[in-house]
Amino acid sequence: MALYTSKSITIAGVCLEYLEVEPVEPAAQPPLLVLHQLLATAESLTELIAQLPRDRRIVALDLLSAQPASGTLDVRSEPLALLVAQFAQSVGLDRPIVIGHSYGGTLALWLATMPELGVRSLVLLCPAHPFAGYRAHVVAFYLTRWGRFLALRIPLAPSRMILWAYNQAAGTGRITLAHLEPHLRVLRNRTSLIRVLEILRTWEDDMTLLRRVMVGHPIAQPTLLIWGDLDYVAPIASADALEQHLAMSERITLSGMGHLLPEEAPDRCGELITAWLIRAGNSNLVPFEIPEEINIAAV
Repeated sequence: MALYTSKSITIAGVCLEYLEVEPVEPAAQPPLLVLHQLLATAESLTELIAQLPRDRRIVALDLLSAQPASGTLDVRSEPLALLVAQFAQSVGLDRPIVIGHSYGGTLALWLATMPELGVRSLVLLCPAHPFAGYRAHVVAFYLTRWGRFLALRIPLAPSRMILWAYNQAAGTGRITLAHLEPHLRVLRNRTSLIRVLEILRTWEDDMTLLRRVMVGHPIAQPTLLIWGDLDYVAPIASADALEQHLAMSERITLSGMGHLLPEEAPDRCGELITAWLIRAGNSNLVPFEIPEEINIAAV
């Protein structure tokens, strides 16, 4: 029997697909809303989801599969986060804890600024955020003619070449073809790649706006940051700047890990998130009793 159920719903004229895990008993704990990275799907998070506690409802939204009934979808980060908030309210996620990886972390930060959703807390895995200095290295290239050409040629590339590129992003060489398989749904789909490029097109303006919001009103929700020290996409060196705009945050560094934590270390991330959730439910989030650096390179 599958751990999760695939579902769909139409919100504001947009059809959204998502995965849902029901609690083993009637849920007594806050639900979890899980958001994937940009070049991924909800399916890419299933290994991580399998490690999360089963005493609560878990919903993973598939962002790139969103299909408007008519017209085009506004993929700027704030409107997209608003659509996610409407989705969460429509499926009955009451005061959720939001777990976001990479670009999913950007949307999680936006959701935390929207009082109508009542986000309880955040868990951010290598988040893309407005205080990072990696735009010139990652985003700008794909906005050039050559970069866009290469991006749209990805569907024709051999799987092992794509795997090599993913491992360059991860920084560790730990990603395997089995890890890559859920991502191929996006990488072999030209329509999805075009949407990714559209998201990147407004990246700088979106991040500038989110930066202004967070400078004016720091994120008040308790936030757990999990970062790989070999992350070349959203370098951990930017974490200090982000934490200055988080009112209550804790950071765990995974030594030897890169950017793709849900694939590289789903067991360890699930263990850390579960421990944090248990502690959050039993206290007012006093400082986490865990070493600042954890070496799981041999896992």
